[in-house]
Amino acid sequence: MAKPMPKTWDQIPAWLNRDPLTLSSYGVGGISVLHSIKYMNVTGMNGIVIGSVDPWVEVISLQNGANSLLTVEYQRTTILGESRVKWIHPFEYAKNWKEQGQFDFAVSFSSIEHSGLQRYGDPRDPIGDIREVQKVWCMLKKGGILFLGLPRGQDQLVYNAHRIYGRIRLAMMFHD
Repeated sequence: MAKPMPKTWDQIPAWLNRDPLTLSSYGVGGISVLHSIKYMNVTGMNGIVIGSVDPWVEVISLQNGANSLLTVEYQRTTILGESRVKWIHPFEYAKNWKEQGQFDFAVSFSSIEHSGLQRYGDPRDPIGDIREVQKVWCMLKKGGILFLGLPRGQDQLVYNAHRIYGRIRLAMMFHD
């Protein structure tokens, strides 16, 4: 497994002025994130983003009034030009976890379905996706909002790429 390459996000200031419909390369799924964040009104809220290749979720959240964001991502990410967005590696976050209920909202889109499959440097865990969702619930304040985008269809594991969520695995994601 190759180690993820570091990346630099210097596009956030410019993207803040873009039409949010042009930010995501995920088509209808990305548009659903935009509309959900707008509808739920994240104005003044502090959020966490679980997995992010490009800062489109972060920008959409900021455009809709989010106060601050912490992005938890395996690729070392340097963020330039926007102090409201911070980055941390998942292992660092877990090691330095101080308290539960820190965030008003969490967003994960095209990320958690990879958890535990070792694709991005994470350890093998057959229920890594379920564990991730349980951790996210712990990160949220009481009444916090989880925006979760997962591939839907017939339950399937496409090793080591991702999972597809049907009626069985999707129900498992939300069972407490």
